[in-house]
Amino acid sequence: MSKTTDKKQTVAQAAKASQNRKFAIIGVVAAVVIVAGLVAVLSGGSSGKNKEVTGAGEVHAVTVTGAALDPMPDNTGGATDPGLGKKPPELSGQSFNGDTISIVPGGKPKLVIFLAHWCPHCRAEVPRIVQWMNSGQKPANLDLLAVSTAVNRSPVNYPPSKWFQTEKFTVPVLTDDAASSAAQAWGLPGYPYLVMLRADGTVAARTSGELEASALNDWIQKAYTA
Repeated sequence: MSKTTDKKQTVAQAAKASQNRKFAIIGVVAAVVIVAGLVAVLSGGSSGKNKEVTGAGEVHAVTVTGAALDPMPDNTGGATDPGLGKKPPELSGQSFNGDTISIVPGGKPKLVIFLAHWCPHCRAEVPRIVQWMNSGQKPANLDLLAVSTAVNRSPVNYPPSKWFQTEKFTVPVLTDDAASSAAQAWGLPGYPYLVMLRADGTVAARTSGELEASALNDWIQKAYTA
């Protein structure tokens, strides 16, 4: 074999080795980028826009004790509502921070509010509820409780723990499980869903759907005295 041929083979081999090193470097860089991307997605991104509240859990196991309420037949309730006069089941679970929280019918009148973070009507209603609480129109003997339900990874107001915090929604919130067991047991037809309980624990009224500020107060005052 000639020296020229040997030289060509040597150059070709060197070029091939150099090309292999370039591919290896590109592969390593790509792997690093992919891993960094996954970390950013799982952590909610570096901006912190959707970052969960420290120590918060968006869903928890829920214990339902007692017979389920009949589903509300429409979005207005009314005299034909089969749930009126019945006692809903007791709900026991956790808050976003893992504290034990229960919704027990009886003892005092209670307004229980079911909310879904991605629901546009809930997003409009929560500020109205906060405004209503701050307006002094809330009956002194009325307890307010809420249930965060139907949680998903929709970017809209996720995580709900952060959403409630941003809205200054100070009502105690029970976190529903992934199957929305609490909401189903209370006969939820849609979001938002409000259930007024008498002091004896029976349903005085319930409604579903967005209410304007004045209508919200009117409904609560009427349901409270029903």
